[in-house]
Amino acid sequence: MIGGVVGRRYAKALLNLAGEEKQIEKVQEEILEVAATFKDSQALRDIMADPIHSLKQKENLISEIVKKLGSSELVNKFCRFLTAKNRFVLINEIATSYHVQASDMLGKATAEVTVAKKLSESEAQKLQKKLSEFTGKDISLNVKEDASILGGAITSIGSLVLDGSVRNRLNLIRETISKVN
Repeated sequence: MIGGVVGRRYAKALLNLAGEEKQIEKVQEEILEVAATFKDSQALRDIMADPIHSLKQKENLISEIVKKLGSSELVNKFCRFLTAKNRFVLINEIATSYHVQASDMLGKATAEVTVAKKLSESEAQKLQKKLSEFTGKDISLNVKEDASILGGAITSIGSLVLDGSVRNRLNLIRETISKVN
């Protein structure tokens, strides 16, 4: 819980800095790349958690990694700052929170859609258009298949969940019938 609050605060601070420099989307891509690198490298996580390495050594290491990734000076400074504050281990939470906040600020969102069978390209485009109209945001779809929902779709956009699955409708009918008896 604490990490989530702290991660959101650091993400908001980075978002404000990126906004001042009009680099919100660029910084979003870069911070997600840094977080993925940290997540994928057990050796890096071990070094950052090991108190035997000085903060200066850790800062230099992070700076080198960020430079090799081709990140901007803003992201480099931010990552060094996190390291100096002994908060770099929160980079994944910060990156995720930044992504959510930046997408919201830019009027974008990702819809997680679960369907029983694969959508055709035209069906996916129609769904994307309808969701964009419904939310007022530019929606990108992340579609996965799950035959257990029988038909229809379950869509979640942030905390909003729209369950139009056949399985859900059958459950609602079952509940209604059981209340009548």
